[in-house]
Amino acid sequence: GTSMASPHVAAAAALVKAAHPAYTAVEVCTQLIRTADDLGTPVLAPDQEYGYGLVDPLEAVGLTIPVGATCT
Repeated sequence: GTSMASPHVAAAAALVKAAHPAYTAVEVCTQLIRTADDLGTPVLAPDQEYGYGLVDPLEAVGLTIPVGATCT
């Protein structure tokens, strides 16, 4: 629900701002929306069930995890 999603999105927004300090609030928001994983039927606007989708902080800041990477 929204109460659990809010801290996750706020943390992701902080990571985006830290990675891209020149971004405005609108650019941070746009980056989060642009990189979110769509969970419902692909649509141009948020859908009724999933909104914009699942926030992807790594993609939002421009990082990826290499295939086969493990914690050692």
